[in-house]
Amino acid sequence: MANPPKAISDPQGAYPEGERVVCIIARDVLPLDRKRSDFSALVAIAWNGRWLVLVFALVFGVLSATFALLATEWYEGEVVLTPAAPKNAQGLAAQFGGIGALAGLAGLTLAAPNTAEPIAVLKSREFARQFIEEQGLLHVLLADDWDAKAGRWKQSNPKRQPDIRDAIKYFDKRVLTVQEDKRTGLVTVHIEWKDAVVAANWANLVVDRLNEQMRSRALDEAQTNVDYLQKALAATNVVAVEQAISKLLETEMQKVMVARGTKEFAFRIIDPAQVPKFRSRPKRSLMVSIGLLVGGLAGLFAVYVRHAVTRRPPIMPLLGS
Repeated sequence: MANPPKAISDPQGAYPEGERVVCIIARDVLPLDRKRSDFSALVAIAWNGRWLVLVFALVFGVLSATFALLATEWYEGEVVLTPAAPKNAQGLAAQFGGIGALAGLAGLTLAAPNTAEPIAVLKSREFARQFIEEQGLLHVLLADDWDAKAGRWKQSNPKRQPDIRDAIKYFDKRVLTVQEDKRTGLVTVHIEWKDAVVAANWANLVVDRLNEQMRSRALDEAQTNVDYLQKALAATNVVAVEQAISKLLETEMQKVMVARGTKEFAFRIIDPAQVPKFRSRPKRSLMVSIGLLVGGLAGLFAVYVRHAVTRRPPIMPLLGS
C-alpha cells in the first residue's frame, strides 16, 4: 500500500485545521525522469517495429549485394620507385677534379632532376596526352561513348563527341594515381583498369615513358649547352676565359654521356608492376555491410514515421457538415 501524502503545516491559517493538502509535481519538473522515459519510449517503439527494420535491412542488403556482383571489376597495377642517384655523374666529376664546383657556380648540375620535376611531369596533362596517343587509348578509355561495330562515336553531333581532352581527364581521374612518401622518398605509381594484365602493362609503360622523357630533356639541355659553349670558345682569344669555358664544356659533355648511358634517369624501379591476382574494387563485403546498415537506419526511420502518423489525433469535422 502506498504511503499517504504528508500534511503540510499552515502557519497563516489559510486552510481549516485538520485538513491535508496534497502536492502534485508535474513530470516536466523532473527532466532526468522525462529523458529516461522518452528514451525508453523510443526503444519500445523500435522494438515493436523490429520486423519492419529487419525487412528494410534485408532489402537494402540484397540490393547492395546484387550491385556489387554486377559492378565492373577493377584491378590495380603498382610500381614502386626511388629517385635515381646520380652515381655515374658523381664518378665522372671526381675524375675531372674541380669541374663539378665550377659547374655548380655556373648553374649547371651533373645530377638527375629532383623528384619534384618528374612527378609534376607525370601528373601533367601533356604527359597523359602523349601516353594516350602513343598507345592508341582514346577509344579504349572512352569505350562507353564509342561504337566499335560501327567504328564511330555514339553521339552523332560533332560538337558533343568526346575528344582527347575527355580521355586525358578520365585518365587523370580514374586511371593514374601517384603517391609520394616524403619520409622515405619512395614514389608509388598506381594504374587501375578493368583488365589485370593491361593494368600492370600500363603501369610499367608509364614509368618507362617518364624516365625516357626526363632523360631526353636532360640530353637536349646538355647538348644545347655544349653547342653554346663551343661557339663561345671559338669566339674568344683570352686564355683565362678559354680555360673556364673548356672546363664547363667538359662538364656538359659529362651530362651528355650520363644521359645517353642511363636508362632509369629520373627514377629507379624498386618493384615493377606485376599482374594483380585480386581486384581492387568493388569491395563486395564492405558494400553489403554498408547496405545492411543503411537499410537498418531507413527501417528505423520508417518505424518512427509510422508511429508518429498513427498517433496523430483525428481531424475534427467542421460544424454543420
